[in-house]
Amino acid sequence: MEEPGKLTRRYFPGGLAALGTMAWAGCAAQATKEPSMAAEPLPQRGEFIIKNAYVLTMDQQLGEIPNGDIHVRDGAIVAVGANLSAPRAEVVGADGMIALPGFIETHWHMWGAVARNMAGPTDKTGYYYISRLLGQFFTPEDNARGVRVALAEAVSSGITTVTNWSHNLLAGEFADEEINVHREVGSRARFAYGYSRKTPPNATLPLADVARVQKRWFNASEKLLTLGIAARGPESNSIEICREEWAFAREHGLHITSHMGTSMERVKKRQGIQTLAKARLLGPDLVLVHVTHHSDEDLKLLAETNTPVSLSPYTEMRTGFGIPPVGSFLRANVPVSLSVDTTILCGNADMFAIMKAIENVENGLQKSEFAITTQRVLEMATIDGARALGLADQVGSLTPGKRADIILVRSTDVNMMPFTVPVRMIVQAAQPSNVDTVIVDGRFLKRAGKLTTIDLAKLARDSADTIERARKEAAKEGAGKGIEGLFTR
Repeated sequence: MEEPGKLTRRYFPGGLAALGTMAWAGCAAQATKEPSMAAEPLPQRGEFIIKNAYVLTMDQQLGEIPNGDIHVRDGAIVAVGANLSAPRAEVVGADGMIALPGFIETHWHMWGAVARNMAGPTDKTGYYYISRLLGQFFTPEDNARGVRVALAEAVSSGITTVTNWSHNLLAGEFADEEINVHREVGSRARFAYGYSRKTPPNATLPLADVARVQKRWFNASEKLLTLGIAARGPESNSIEICREEWAFAREHGLHITSHMGTSMERVKKRQGIQTLAKARLLGPDLVLVHVTHHSDEDLKLLAETNTPVSLSPYTEMRTGFGIPPVGSFLRANVPVSLSVDTTILCGNADMFAIMKAIENVENGLQKSEFAITTQRVLEMATIDGARALGLADQVGSLTPGKRADIILVRSTDVNMMPFTVPVRMIVQAAQPSNVDTVIVDGRFLKRAGKLTTIDLAKLARDSADTIERARKEAAKEGAGKGIEGLFTR
C-alpha cells in the first residue's frame, strides 16, 4: 500500500525527538549484532517421487494428470506423468491429494505482519497512519519477526514464492535482518529494497546500500533469493528520480516494482503510466501494483511493453482504491499476477481466498457467471506470477527441468469433498488448512501439516513481544490524539 502522506511534527508536538531517540536506541543496540551468514541447515533435498496425486501441472503441454507422479531429484523436477518408476527414490504417497505448483505472490509488505489487523476505522487509526506510527519504533529484529510471521503463513498456506516489498528500512541493518530470515526459512523470495520514512521527498532510494546488499547477500550460488527495488514511482517522485533508480536497477540486473494508479485524479493528470512510457521506463522487468484506475491509453502502453500488474483485491477494496479491474487488463493483454499486500489491512495471507475474490469480483462487474474461468485465475496465482517476477524458466508450473516448488492439497477434508473438478476445487473451495505438504526447491518446508523450518511457539512469543512494545510506545506518542484506544485491549 502506498501512503498518500507522511507523518510530520504537527501530529506529535514535541514528541518526535523523543520518538527518534527511542527508536534509534533500539536500532543502535541491534547494529552491533551482524546477522549470521550461516543460517541453520535447511532440510536435505534428496530424491523422491510423489505418487498417485491428481496433478495440475499448469504446463500447457502436460495439462492435468489423474493418478499422476512427480519425480524430484536434487531440487529439480525430473519427470511428471503416470506410473513413473524411480527405484531409488523415497515414495511420498499422495492418494486423495491435488498436486500443483506453489503459489507465487508479487507484492507483500511483510515487516508489518506482526501488526496484523491493526488498521482501524478512522484516519487517525487507519493503515497509513498506524503503519508509520508503529514502524518507527521497530528495530531490525522487529522487522525480521514480521517477515518470519509472514513467511510462516505463506508456507502454511501454499505460497512458495513471495515478494517482500520492504518499506520500513530505517537503516541498512534492517535489510540484512530481513534477508537473513528468508535464508533461514528456505522459501523462494524476491527482496524488493524499498524506501522508509527516512527517505526524503523526491529523493532516490539509498542506492549505495542496495549495492552493498547485493554484494553481501546475492551471488551466483544463491538461487532462492533474488533482489529488486521497490520505488515510489512517478506518482510520488519526479521522473528524474525515477530515471536514476530505474537506470541503477537495470545496470545491476534488478527487477523493479512500484505502486501505481490508486487515484483517478493522478491518472487524469497523466502522472503515472504515461509518464513512465514517455521516459521509456515501462517493461517486463517492472511490476506495477494495484492500478485500480487507468485510462485506455494506459492499458495500451502496458500491453505494448509487456509490463505486468499485481492485484491485491482485499486491500484494494478495504482501503478504497476501488474494485480490481482484472477483466480490463485481460482484455487488453496486460499480464496480471496476484498479491497479499499487507495483513495489517487484509487480515491473512490466503491465496485461495484471493483467487476466489478475483473470480467473483470480475463476474460481478460483468454481471455474468462466465466472465472469467477458474483456470485463468489459477494461472495468475502460479505461472503468471512467475512471469511477472522473471522466474518462469524456474518455477510456476510442474515442468521437467524446473525447480521443485510443489504443494499437495488434501481433497478429503470436509470442505473439499466430494472430488469433482480439481481446478474449481482449488479456486472455489480450498483453504490454507487443506495444504498438507509444501516443497520449495526440493525441500519439505511443510510435511503432514507441520512446518519444518519455523518454531511457531517461539514465533508467537516474539511477535507478541514486538507488537505489545511498539503499540505501547506509539500510544504514548499518540496520547491526546484520539488513537490510544486502538492500543488497549
